Amino acid sequence: MIRFSPRACAVLVAVTGFAMHSLPALAGPTEDHPPIVNDFAPATVSGVGGISLANLAGVLNYCVDVNLVSHQDGDAVQTAINAKTGATPPDQRGNVDYAVGTAGQFIVGGTTSTLTRLEAADQGKICSAVLTRAKSSI
Repeated sequence: MIRFSPRACAVLVAVTGFAMHSLPALAGPTEDHPPIVNDFAPATVSGVGGISLANLAGVLNYCVDVNLVSHQDGDAVQTAINAKTGATPPDQRGNVDYAVGTAGQFIVGGTTSTLTRLEAADQGKICSAVLTRAKSSI
């Protein structure tokens, strides 16, 4: 029996989605367009209040996966917020905001910010804020 992890599927969707947007054209004439660069601004604690609940669920997943939030503290909250938002539907189609969050990225007002380039201590502060907001949202 093959088992699929919703978290692994979401990360795969996020990674392949971003990779497809950053690949150069493989055939045809080239145009003078600047390359797409995924150089997102660093995330901030204040940004946690502006992200969607599905993105929040994804960021919480990221925080648990990189051990900045313990499984004991994060798993039950993760399950509850996923159920509330439908961020990980049973048909495995997924939610883009959730997938972006699992890659450690926020979407606030159309602007994407990332946790991945921050020092561990700063990531920890943001993950604490994410956990607090997630708990208050369920």
